[in-house]
Amino acid sequence: MKYKEYNKINDFLEDTSFKNWVLQKNATDINFWEHWIYNNPDQKEILNQAKDLVLGISFKKEFVSKEKVAFEWSKLEAKIQKKQTAPKRKVQFLQPLRIAASIALLVSLGFYFLSGSPKITHETHFGEILKIKLQDGSNVTLNSNSSLSYYKNESRKVWLSGEAFFQVDKKVTTNAKFWVLTDDLSVEVYGTSFNVNTKKEKTAVFLEEGNIWLKLKNAGDKKMLPGNYLSYSADKREILEDINIYNPIVETSWKDGSLLFENISLEKVMEKIKETYGYSVVFKDTKSKDILITGAVPNTNIDICINAIEKSANVTILKKDNSLIIRKK
Repeated sequence: MKYKEYNKINDFLEDTSFKNWVLQKNATDINFWEHWIYNNPDQKEILNQAKDLVLGISFKKEFVSKEKVAFEWSKLEAKIQKKQTAPKRKVQFLQPLRIAASIALLVSLGFYFLSGSPKITHETHFGEILKIKLQDGSNVTLNSNSSLSYYKNESRKVWLSGEAFFQVDKKVTTNAKFWVLTDDLSVEVYGTSFNVNTKKEKTAVFLEEGNIWLKLKNAGDKKMLPGNYLSYSADKREILEDINIYNPIVETSWKDGSLLFENISLEKVMEKIKETYGYSVVFKDTKSKDILITGAVPNTNIDICINAIEKSANVTILKKDNSLIIRKK
């Protein structure tokens, strides 16, 4: 086992031996990491954050006790059992974090191409995530409060509202293109992995692997390379942001059941919580907005999410009706 530098959360998460230690799978890896922890006590906090992310628990371990997690999990399982008997609902477990997500699948038979192919629409509610296997072999993970539509006989052209992560299957023999269409732009690919988010009256695209072409409405074309993040508004006819992101898991961790934050303000954290769970956010003091947070919260369980943020930011969050009211302790 070779030693290497572990300075960021992503350094741990990308290491198979670290995951084996967290899950207690391999004796050699367990011994290695016990020795590493002993020799690197100053890295204990970031190591625990990475460990909690692998396990699907938020922030520092003491913030959400095992008893609390077990209690919330049992409540969630009870709700799932109840929902399984309801029409048009199905439960799917996300791996590796095993986050339960219920889904709604709507098949609209009234829309056809000239070929008579029905239009299929997948939808998710707030706090739900859906994994979709398209007919061409491509995989799509649909985030909360989102929808994905395509025609049955042409699944390599999809319409997205909300957010989704795509792993497009490359067709070597036919070199067939894959299209993602939004109100702002269209994404043209052959085979690659990328994230598209149409929320907040713009479309943001993050390319994890491969290369893609964006056809911006009213603004020409744009080629993207791995690590590129671009957001565009057709209404404003301008590119709002065009940067490189060196820690891709921050943009894509949601697909595995967690929202990962790296030293960002509580105000921005709560914007993401609002987007994920559908709650409005009310700050009772301005200082709380500037509190910086690093860690992860689940994106399918609002109660555990709130508990983790309260402990990390030293605030009180009251869930009232459809609002989250935040006060400094």
